[in-house]
Amino acid sequence: MWVHVVIFVMILCALTGWKKGWIPSSGIGGKDGIRLFAVVAIAGNLLGMILTLQNGGQVYPQGYRLEKEDTGSYEKEFMVSVDGEEPVSMYIQVPEKELEEQEEEPKQNKKLTRKEQAQKSIAEAVSRYNEQRSDPDYYYLPDKLNGKKVKWESPADTSGMLLTGLFLIAAMAILVMKGREEQVQLQKRYEELLMDYPGLIMKFTLLVQAGMTVRKAFQKISLDYGRKRKRNPRPAYEEIRIVCYEMESGISESEAYRRFGERCGQAKYKTFATLLIQNLQKGSRQMADMLERESTEAWEERKRKARVLGEAAATKLLVPMIMMLIVVMAIVMIPAFMSFYGET
Repeated sequence: MWVHVVIFVMILCALTGWKKGWIPSSGIGGKDGIRLFAVVAIAGNLLGMILTLQNGGQVYPQGYRLEKEDTGSYEKEFMVSVDGEEPVSMYIQVPEKELEEQEEEPKQNKKLTRKEQAQKSIAEAVSRYNEQRSDPDYYYLPDKLNGKKVKWESPADTSGMLLTGLFLIAAMAILVMKGREEQVQLQKRYEELLMDYPGLIMKFTLLVQAGMTVRKAFQKISLDYGRKRKRNPRPAYEEIRIVCYEMESGISESEAYRRFGERCGQAKYKTFATLLIQNLQKGSRQMADMLERESTEAWEERKRKARVLGEAAATKLLVPMIMMLIVVMAIVMIPAFMSFYGET
């Protein structure tokens, strides 16, 4: 039972650490992963605790008796403690089985261990006690042995602990799966940001060269994206919308641009945000030229990225092409071999 309490305390400490920020939630699925982990772990521990309480070691009262069965001998396991000593596991057998065993040839005497000696002593005492009672219907468990108090109880059932362990393993597996999903989503977002950057810079450069201010250019890009957002959501343009919302809520332009670069988390976007902040602070006259160069470099980078992706796709196609080649060769060669051996 105490194990379940310790598990509850450990789960509570883990949740507290995640909530306080002592344990990072990144890489384990974020809040969703932590929530699922807590639900599965707590539910499994509760179910295991219920099983442990229901199937725990039952202490038998004084004078407990076992009903003899008409079908013959049987045995039942008990944990026996004499005068508060360490419990010993042993099987109590009904007299019919003992009589059957007496008919067998006696085994050679051998030195018994302390545990085996204790089991033998208890079994002999139980046999003598029942011989004295001579009850044809019941087999009794004595509450005293040589003047010492005897405690009988059933062995504890470990199914509750097993169930708790399985649920904890499932909870950890959920964390791993959620962490992998998070990594896949982050990688996908990273690639989409890279693909969106050249088009975003080109639009922004054209709007600035047309005479718009930086803020108006951001608002124009956000407005155009909002019309097709539901059909094709893109992370870079989502960040542009957030920038516009922040500026409308009272955040300064420089702070909004700085947050934009940090949220995107890529060197290109941070450079772009730094360029915008410098333009606000120093009023760079060469901003249009710098943006045009940045746009040209971004398109060249996107072309290189497209070539790399094309080469990777061609490499992935090699395996199915080889498999198709093997199938075609089998279709051509098997009939030829069959006809050759058929003629011979």
